[in-house]
Amino acid sequence: MDHTITRRGFVAAGGLTAAAYLRTRGASDRLRIVIVGCGARGTFLLKDCLYFQKEANIEVAGICDLWTRNQDRGAKLVQDAGGREPAKYRHMSEVLERPDVDGVIIATPDFAHSRMLVEAVNAGKDVYCEKPMGNSLEEVQEAYRTVKNSRQVVQIGTQDFSAGNYQAARDFIRSGQLGKVSRVVLENHHNGPRWRGVPDVRLIRAEDTDWRAWLQGHAERPFDPRLYFEFRLYREFCSGIPDQWMCHYVAGTAYIMDDPFPESVVASGGNFLYQDGRETSDTFHATFTYPKGFLVSYGTMFGNAAPTMIRYYGQNGMLEDVDGNYGVTGTGGGAARIQSRFKLRPVSPEHHLRNWFDCIRSRHTPRADVFTGYSHSVAAIMAAQSEVRGRKLYWDPVREAISDTPPVKPAPAAPSIT
Repeated sequence: MDHTITRRGFVAAGGLTAAAYLRTRGASDRLRIVIVGCGARGTFLLKDCLYFQKEANIEVAGICDLWTRNQDRGAKLVQDAGGREPAKYRHMSEVLERPDVDGVIIATPDFAHSRMLVEAVNAGKDVYCEKPMGNSLEEVQEAYRTVKNSRQVVQIGTQDFSAGNYQAARDFIRSGQLGKVSRVVLENHHNGPRWRGVPDVRLIRAEDTDWRAWLQGHAERPFDPRLYFEFRLYREFCSGIPDQWMCHYVAGTAYIMDDPFPESVVASGGNFLYQDGRETSDTFHATFTYPKGFLVSYGTMFGNAAPTMIRYYGQNGMLEDVDGNYGVTGTGGGAARIQSRFKLRPVSPEHHLRNWFDCIRSRHTPRADVFTGYSHSVAAIMAAQSEVRGRKLYWDPVREAISDTPPVKPAPAAPSIT
C-alpha cells in the first residue's frame, strides 16, 4: 500500500505543495531539531543527528529531558561535536512553543509515545517517534488519526524499514518465485537479565526531575528510580518483549507479506530465569494468524544468545536472513523448488534518520510511516493482552477492536439468477 502524500492530496488537505514549501523555507535551509528524551536511546539518535549535521544541514537546537543530568549530557555532546550550545528544556510543551523548531525526535518511555506524538503533530512539528508507537490501543488510534489528518511528516523508529531488505523480500515474494508462504518464523535472543541494572538508578534524585510528569497520568506513587529507568520490566508501563523487540519483527513481516493486521494471536511467557522482581517475561512466544493465510511464530528468551532467525517458508523454498541480508534457498521445496542459493540485493538502502530529514524537505512519506506504527502496535498490544489473559484474541478489522471471539464475517453474496 502506497501512503505517499501526493502533491494534489497535500494541497487538498490545506497544505503547501512540496515545491511551494521549499520556496517558503528555502530548500537549503537548516532544519532545527530537538531531542525529546535524551536517555540511552535518545543519546544514540542524538549522535546520529550530529553525524549528519553537515551532510543533511541540520542543527540540534535543543535537548529536552525531565532529568537535568540528561539535559547536560546531551548538550555537551552537541558542543563537543562543534555545534552551538543547544537550549535545554524539561517539558516538551516548552519546545512546541518555539516556531523555529522544525522537528522533534521522541525517545521517551513507550507509554508516552502516542500522547507526545499527538501533541507534537498538533503543534505543527514533524516527528521521528521511537517504537512502539504506543501500547494503549485507544492512544495509538488517536495518534494515527491525528497524523493522517495533518500535514506533518512522521517517521516511526523501526529502522530496518530503511535498510532495503524488507523491500527486496517483498518484491521477491510478490514475484511468486517462492510460491505460497504459509509459515514465518522469527526469533531473537539475549543471554542476561535484560533491562535490569541500569546505572542511572543510583544517580538520579527526585529533585532533579519531574516525577509527576514522567508518570503521564498513571496513579500517583512515591518516586521510584528503578521504575523510572527500568520501566520495561513493569506491566503497567510496558509489555516488555512485545513492545521492545517483537514489534520490530512483526512490522517487517506485515510489510513483506502486505498483510498489516493479524487475524488472531495466542501468546504465553514467564519469568523462568531472572527472579529479580520483574513483571514482564524473560521468555516469550506468540503465534499469529494473518488474513492472507499464513502463521507467524515469534519467540525470545533472555537466557541464551542463540542467533537471530528470520525465515519465510514457501512452497518452492525458503527466504531467510543471511548475515544481515535476505537470501533464498530451495531447502524444503517441492517439485518446483528453487534450484540455486542466492542473496537478494537491498533496495535503495539509506539511514532511517536521514530518510526522515529528506522527507521533511520533500514532504514525501518516510519509509516507516504512521500506518506501519499503527499496524505493529496493534500486533504487540494483542500479544501482550493474550499473554496476560491466557486466551486467544482476535482483531476485528471493521470495528478496529480486539475481541475475545472471531468477528462475524459477511456472508458471501448469493449468485445472481439470469
